[in-house]
Amino acid sequence: MIKSKRFFYVVSTLTTLITVSACTSLLPKPKPAPTVYRLSIPSISPTTLVKNSTVINIEFPQAPRALSGTDIVLSPDGRRLTAAASATWAEPVPNQIRHALIETLVDYDNITGVIPKGGTRAPYRLNMQIRRFEAEFDNGEEFAPNALVQINAALTDTKSRKLIGIHSVNTDKRADTLSVSAIVNAQDEATQKAMKDIAIWLDGLLAE
Repeated sequence: MIKSKRFFYVVSTLTTLITVSACTSLLPKPKPAPTVYRLSIPSISPTTLVKNSTVINIEFPQAPRALSGTDIVLSPDGRRLTAAASATWAEPVPNQIRHALIETLVDYDNITGVIPKGGTRAPYRLNMQIRRFEAEFDNGEEFAPNALVQINAALTDTKSRKLIGIHSVNTDKRADTLSVSAIVNAQDEATQKAMKDIAIWLDGLLAE
């Protein structure tokens, strides 16, 4: 009789636990997926090299750790860096910068930018260092921030490793509102201006 009661108690307890577990999940609820943004640079399409075009290897840009990932970086005061909540870039920032420059150079007949590969033999190589790629709340956190892009570039002769020229570009564009989408649009415009600046510099430098 005692064994029968004990068995009934165990079965009842297990039934209660199963019922509770079916109604209540012990796992944390999933957070909403972040919104993913990318610069509005078209995808690179194969192009036919112009006969007299100068080919430049566009090396992978260097960047501080805070700017080397997919975070959309914000700066409350020009010194501190933080990431926008629930939003990221589709690719790491250096990837986007390199692709943006290569696509910009398509409009220049005398220059062709390529990503270095094992069999690529280009007479020049371009190294870039990303110094700033963030939106700074320079007027306070209640006002739209200013998107900043600062890049140092150096062009070298591949064979001799001789430095041909150096260039620093600083561009900015204030966002229309405080929204992440407005900040992304401003960062996009500042990037396009920076890429055009570098392209014009390269075009003039190699034309000398």
